[in-house]
Amino acid sequence: MQKICYKYIYLNGKNSMFGIVSALFFGLIAFDSNKYYAVALLMSPSLLFSFVVGKMCYEEDSKSTKEFLLSLPTLKKYIVLEKNIVGQICIVLGICIVNSMFFIINTMLKRTDVFFNIDTILIIAGFLIIYNTIYIFLNYKFDYSKTQFSSYVMLVLMMILFKFGNEFTEFIGSINSYSLMILVIVTSGISLFVTKNIRWNL
Repeated sequence: MQKICYKYIYLNGKNSMFGIVSALFFGLIAFDSNKYYAVALLMSPSLLFSFVVGKMCYEEDSKSTKEFLLSLPTLKKYIVLEKNIVGQICIVLGICIVNSMFFIINTMLKRTDVFFNIDTILIIAGFLIIYNTIYIFLNYKFDYSKTQFSSYVMLVLMMILFKFGNEFTEFIGSINSYSLMILVIVTSGISLFVTKNIRWNL
């Protein structure tokens, strides 16, 4: 894990910084209204993932680069698994950024309404884990071009949450938080297992 962090700090530091800045920028949506909380939770981790993992997948996309990676004296499953681990770190970091931004902005504006919702966090986190898994699977099973549909999926979901953000938060409020937490943990475990066992097609 330590080596993975070093890799993304030193070799992909610029993109990682862009991802953090973009996530912080999207968190500024809190100035508009708390009803966009779910939108921010969806987009900030997604932007982080796109800049950090997506950019790395793009750089590895050429046939020669993939052949080089496959020739390295390391188990190939760890090359793919690494992307999933970093993707899940992006989710956690993105969620922390969003909640920090909403806390700071709501405190500055002296708002008293709720700006932290654990159920919304868990639902969005579960979805993002699945989204990241599909993205990584398509990249290594086929090629980077097959992952591009994902941006349209995110755009559609973002528009839906812009429109029905409050309704979404109210709806999931009826779901048991412990069940959601277990579901996210199980989804994370399945995601790691799936990516670990992807076979590359070259």
